[in-house]
Amino acid sequence: MRIREYLSETPVGLFPIPRLHTPAGQEEVVALEQRSGQPLEPHYREFLSLTDGVDGFYLTMPIFGCKDWQEGGRAFSALRFLEALRESDTPVDVGLSEDIGLFPISVSQDGSQGIFMLNATDMLPERFWWVGEGSSSFFGTFGDLLTYAIDPRSYTPRETMD
Repeated sequence: MRIREYLSETPVGLFPIPRLHTPAGQEEVVALEQRSGQPLEPHYREFLSLTDGVDGFYLTMPIFGCKDWQEGGRAFSALRFLEALRESDTPVDVGLSEDIGLFPISVSQDGSQGIFMLNATDMLPERFWWVGEGSSSFFGTFGDLLTYAIDPRSYTPRETMD
């Protein structure tokens, strides 16, 4: 009886258990880098060599791998989120240049949050931007982003570029 009570009060199964994938090959990583139009951040590149993306990274957000950018892959829906951000001037509102290179590495299933790799290494120390639901956070490395997702108290991201 106690187990039934616990399960009725606890959101078991509310979010997916993280699922790893087989590693991306070097050719796939090079193709993703070409698609992104920018050098892949070293920690993200290493991540892809260990797992070609992950499902259930943070709540309903995956981390896209190379396979997600192949024809018919789920990452293409992230381009709609990026387009909406640009149309609303959200990047400019947080201090990014209008023409900054943004490449989606994650977008939530409901399209309310996204994580983008930034292509502005000559201007910014940060390489990743997590945005949505009224918040904005910048991370220096993919490792910083993962650290924050695991324990938000362990890393303090910058909220704007101003």
